[in-house]
Amino acid sequence: MKTLPRLHVVLGAVLVASLLSSCGVDTEPATSDSATHSVTTQFGTVEVPDRIESVVVIDGRRDLDIALAFDLPIVGMPVETEAPPEIPGPLTEPTRMLLADGVPELYPRNTVDLEAVARVDPDLIIGRDEVIEEIYDQLSAIAPVLPVGSTGTGVSWQQDVATIGAALNLQARSRAVVDEYTTRVDELTTQYADAIADTTVLPISTSEEGGISIGRDRVTSIALEDVGARFGSAWSAAAPEIEYGPENVTAASDAVAMIAAITSEEDLQAMNANPLWTGLPAVRGDRIVRTDKFTNDGGPLTALWTLGLVERLYTPS
Repeated sequence: MKTLPRLHVVLGAVLVASLLSSCGVDTEPATSDSATHSVTTQFGTVEVPDRIESVVVIDGRRDLDIALAFDLPIVGMPVETEAPPEIPGPLTEPTRMLLADGVPELYPRNTVDLEAVARVDPDLIIGRDEVIEEIYDQLSAIAPVLPVGSTGTGVSWQQDVATIGAALNLQARSRAVVDEYTTRVDELTTQYADAIADTTVLPISTSEEGGISIGRDRVTSIALEDVGARFGSAWSAAAPEIEYGPENVTAASDAVAMIAAITSEEDLQAMNANPLWTGLPAVRGDRIVRTDKFTNDGGPLTALWTLGLVERLYTPS
């Protein structure tokens, strides 16, 4: 079972009220001068401006991914506190462009600084449901809040795209985003039909102390399912996740190709120091398509990026 990092909120409810008053921000949800429309979410009904000019993303994964896919005007996001990937990921270049444009990093991930959010005075806040639930009232005092899901809450990115599209009256854009992914899946399924049928694969992530884990709800896993992948036997044991210690990585021995989330060179070196890992058919045959753990959860940009990994997995070397 996935354990979420404990969220640290910089300001409590009383201090937030004081802050908002001192900043000249009402304790009612902020709106622009434009008209608004009502949107019902799992946390309540909010009044969303018809015209959005500034958006803060709270968590920086799926919420950031979806905001980018809709080309929303992002004015604040968290700082990534985990070790940054040493290989490019789906949000690497978009994030670089945001920073180059002067978008501020408001606080470290897993620590929501409400004062920093209020300071940029957004029209809209988008955040992962697991993160915003306990601070929803404080965030709502700054701006209307739209939640998105995650693999942990069993909400698909397609559901989130449809929900956000409906909330912002961008239904045509939401359909185009989902259709782009579906079309690419269909192309890969047709182009690589023989390889998909003949290749036993697994999506894995490195786990603590040099082991591996398999999770069915991860973006890489779902992409492989979508193209009709033939999975190794360890897949059936993931319900929905399973971990194997370094002495049991041979659970992946019937997979001849793997998408492996190995974020850092240090992690890779730890894996390669294990002869059981280096003896796996996929490793011996150099059929490892490496990505990072940030690919495990995300939105449409991450999903499309992952289909590129899937194509590499089935492309003859």
